[in-house]
Amino acid sequence: MKYYLTYILFLICSISFSQNIDDKRDLLINNLCKILTKNKNLNDLESVNLVNQDVSLVEYFKDFSKEEIQAEEEAIFYRFQKNCKEYTDIIRKFSEKNNENWINLENLPKSTINKKEYKLIKSASELYYFDYEGDKTIVKIENNNWIEYFIDESFSKLKLHWENNYDFNLEFLESNNSMKKSFSRKGEKYQYRILSKENNYYWIAYYTKDLNNIVKFKLYIQ
Repeated sequence: MKYYLTYILFLICSISFSQNIDDKRDLLINNLCKILTKNKNLNDLESVNLVNQDVSLVEYFKDFSKEEIQAEEEAIFYRFQKNCKEYTDIIRKFSEKNNENWINLENLPKSTINKKEYKLIKSASELYYFDYEGDKTIVKIENNNWIEYFIDESFSKLKLHWENNYDFNLEFLESNNSMKKSFSRKGEKYQYRILSKENNYYWIAYYTKDLNNIVKFKLYIQ
């Protein structure tokens, strides 16, 4: 009995610690994002330098050991891209290249798919897409669970919610992929729209609720 109580206490403490770190990270990112917002008159390099030299960043990493710092820097890098449009815009400038699979949009287009095309994709149990670097990601749909399998054999699990015949959202559940688990927190939802069907793929739009970030990508039925 004592063993089980100790285990439960350990589990509760571990969850609490994880949530505390996530909250601290988001608070830090929010503060750093304000620096970028307030200094839009500076060039990108000067803005990034201001962030890197900010005292809150230095203070934050005092709580981490040398072994933990690299993993936490990576977590901040990915989460920063999700929570700060100004930072995402800077990253995009440095990484932008011609990419036929992912295209940035200014506005959210209307869907042009018909009922037959909708039924085809909704009934599919296995899909795939190519990420920005060109690596193939397999998607398996089981009981409204959207499970992604990546090239490094890691995975992400999300819950699929259909809103109508062309809009759906994915609710993040869990992942052991370093980028995906840093980018998202459990329960966060991502908005998608099926835009059109081409010869052998669908154009899908991913967008934020404020429509500040809209990108379309190709999704194939396996």
